[in-house]
Amino acid sequence: MSDSRRVGGFSNGIFTSQGSNDTVRTRFRKGDRSRRMWSDREEQILVVALLELVALGWKSDNGFRAGYLKRIEDSVRKEFPSSDIKGTPHVTSKITSWKKSYNSLQGILSRSGVGFNVHNDFKIDCDDEQWAQIVQIDNHARFMRDRSWPFWEQWKIIFGKDRATGGGAENMEDAAAAVRAENAAHNQATDNEYHVSFDDFVVENTSPVATGPDNPEDSTSHTQQQVPQKTSSGTKCKNSSGDAAVMEFLGNLHAETNARLEIISARIGYEFDLGKARQEVFNMLGSVDGLSMDQRYELCDILGDKSQRLEIFMGMPVEARPGYVLRLIEQNHKAT
Repeated sequence: MSDSRRVGGFSNGIFTSQGSNDTVRTRFRKGDRSRRMWSDREEQILVVALLELVALGWKSDNGFRAGYLKRIEDSVRKEFPSSDIKGTPHVTSKITSWKKSYNSLQGILSRSGVGFNVHNDFKIDCDDEQWAQIVQIDNHARFMRDRSWPFWEQWKIIFGKDRATGGGAENMEDAAAAVRAENAAHNQATDNEYHVSFDDFVVENTSPVATGPDNPEDSTSHTQQQVPQKTSSGTKCKNSSGDAAVMEFLGNLHAETNARLEIISARIGYEFDLGKARQEVFNMLGSVDGLSMDQRYELCDILGDKSQRLEIFMGMPVEARPGYVLRLIEQNHKAT
């Protein structure tokens, strides 16, 4: 079944809501303050914050170093300044829930013939007999079959002892190379700083290799001792693709944020220009012949209320303005 399934990862650099069935959200018990409805974007930001903590060496054997919740809160505030998300209880509750689901998924996906389906929605694919066995072993897995789990690869980095590997991460190495080049240019001002890589946190699970014996009869035993070392090398190559997956996602997130900031800046500039035009409209109406003071006051209200009319008035030739403003006054009187 390996040709019809794949283990999860990114989907065009964007995540969807984790552990949901697309439309249904879990109902929380009234009065439970640790429960909170998280949006898709908030979950994405939390994943990014956790990945950055791992990359910076904050991950320990039993979780994360003290102070990690404050750093996560800061990351959330940068994206959502008015967010009510707190490290305790919201982030700790979400991480606990995610880790529980990760542990269940780890057991589910380790079974032969079980994986994610081919529809790119990161839902578990297995036959009914297999699923009955899974639920019998893990009661928490009962409601997991029909939900999407697109954070699986990232959870392996955040919660697992090994970093993300597999098809999802390996397919992103080429795209991540471009992101690394961009980050290198951005970090020219801090060349003397130590740049952390995921390779710094790899735990090689191999025993020391003994020196080869002088006796030729022991050569077979010595050859067998070399096997774990080769396996470790292969693991390290796969681990580099996990680093690529993280860099790919962070690069896409930063690019998306920059695009939004450009749109916001353009809108701020547009509103600033309109504000200046509203301040000058009374003086500009003074150049229109035949208008009384009351008509100028009325036109200030009309043009100030509708930015489209103000833009038209500002952009038309001076000789065309008298007819236009008189028409606006007439329409305003009919409307009232």
